[in-house]
Amino acid sequence: MSQAHQKPSKSRDKEPQEPYLVAEHISKRFGITQALDDVSVSFLAGEVHALMGENGAGKSTLGKVIAGLHTPDSGVIRLDGRELPLGSINDAFNAGVRIVHQELAQCPNLSVAENLCLHDIPRTRLGTVDFRAMADRADKLVHRLESRIDVTAPLGELSPGWRQICQIAAALDDRSDQDGSSAPRVVVFDEPTSSLAEAEVARLHEIVRDLANQGLCVVYVSHRMGEIFACCDRTTVLRDGKFVATSVVSEIDEPTLVEQMIGRRLQTPGVGQLRNPMAAAIEAEAEGDEHHRPPPKTMTPSLVVEHLSSPGRLEDISISVRPGEVLGVGGLVGSGRTEMLDAIFGLDKAARGSLQVESKPVRIGDTRAMIRRKVGYVPEDRRRQGLFFDLGVDENTIEPVLPAISGPLGLRRARAELALINQRFGEFRVKTAWANSLPSELSGGNQQKLLIARWMAPDVRVLLLDEPTRGIDVGAKAEIYRFIRAAADRGVAIVLVSSEMPELLALADRIVVMNAGRIAGELEGEAMTQRNILTLATRERTVQPEAAGASRAAAHPASSGEGQNA
Repeated sequence: MSQAHQKPSKSRDKEPQEPYLVAEHISKRFGITQALDDVSVSFLAGEVHALMGENGAGKSTLGKVIAGLHTPDSGVIRLDGRELPLGSINDAFNAGVRIVHQELAQCPNLSVAENLCLHDIPRTRLGTVDFRAMADRADKLVHRLESRIDVTAPLGELSPGWRQICQIAAALDDRSDQDGSSAPRVVVFDEPTSSLAEAEVARLHEIVRDLANQGLCVVYVSHRMGEIFACCDRTTVLRDGKFVATSVVSEIDEPTLVEQMIGRRLQTPGVGQLRNPMAAAIEAEAEGDEHHRPPPKTMTPSLVVEHLSSPGRLEDISISVRPGEVLGVGGLVGSGRTEMLDAIFGLDKAARGSLQVESKPVRIGDTRAMIRRKVGYVPEDRRRQGLFFDLGVDENTIEPVLPAISGPLGLRRARAELALINQRFGEFRVKTAWANSLPSELSGGNQQKLLIARWMAPDVRVLLLDEPTRGIDVGAKAEIYRFIRAAADRGVAIVLVSSEMPELLALADRIVVMNAGRIAGELEGEAMTQRNILTLATRERTVQPEAAGASRAAAHPASSGEGQNA
């Protein structure tokens, strides 16, 4: 828990307090889907107020209505007693309402500074772009969150986590003295930590608490239960578009909050020894799953990667994964975790090294060959790397396997495609109105489940998972954990990247830790602890692993310089 959270916020000092932001009788329908149904919620100045619920519950929709991105079918929004025009992001912005989106909405070909100043590009006396003023403004905003970000670098070269930090920084820009708009008064955070590692999450929580202590109203949408108890003052739960309850965080426990979200209480034996409800869900799934055991070390690996390198990204990476094994990959944002999976799957054409799938060599950089070898990849950034947003959800599901299910001469077989689509949608509970709906019409969580449904096919032999539960609610996470364990039990070799250390520790049989593009060390057995992961990830070499002998340092330790980002 951050120090900022330990200090009482203004909302606690001045109880009872009049509502500052009020959403009354908000309803919103998208086609046949009732996203919000007569929802009324009030928010206080100086508090962090969580909006929670399962995927499709309406929490992100409510946040976007408040920020003016969606026009509700009915209802009113009042800020400090004044009614706001509905469905106008400009009016909401001028009134002081900001939103930080879960999905990155940026120009990757422009620099960080240019992205942060697109709304108001500084000019010299001659009318040309004042790049010095632009960089100074970006420095002031971004370095509140992450001092290592180079604001002159192209935004597209940053990791998704650092791009998210830049988006958060842009929302906090106070230019009220320049254009007549109000300074930030309300900030809506829509899953702001979905791309961040734990160190970045802790820093963000400090900033969120600081904003509340300054008197801002913070609306915080998150699936991560631990964040609610670490950072928030009150929480409102929505279910199926309806208001369920508003509670003071200090007066509610996790099982009750989960029960409000999903309408039932999760049975989690042994939950008392776990620090995170995600890990509790994993343990609960394991109870009914005749105990996954790591495969014998004598088994021939399904995936062997040797001396994998990529200029500025990776250096001499060597890993192997046996059938039925879950190899966890830990490390901070920018440490090279995503870059390693990209290179293995063939997306990094500059990568060099050797690669074998089930003892057969595959050329580095040949993505099609990896798919033919039954290798699946769920990337971290579903918008830029994962889904085809111009195609229907049905086409997105079958795209990798079209050659396998097509008839002679490559002719498509509609019946086989429909059977596969129905099977995947049923198994992974992808909620969509029509099979040809566009991915943009789905909630963020259902987009993620759609991507997982595409790659977790019954015949897959190697599965690369990069933050597979990003944007997934607590109820659905237990299902995803069960799918991962079931795939391992079928003999699938799995490489799992996760910023959620309880998730990594509960699912992985071994863990390698990335640091500055290298493998800093490997952890097994009792040495697999959060402390040891952070020790390797942050190069605190003076701290010894807790279980001596169960951990071994990588053959090429990380350098002492700052981590590279890609």
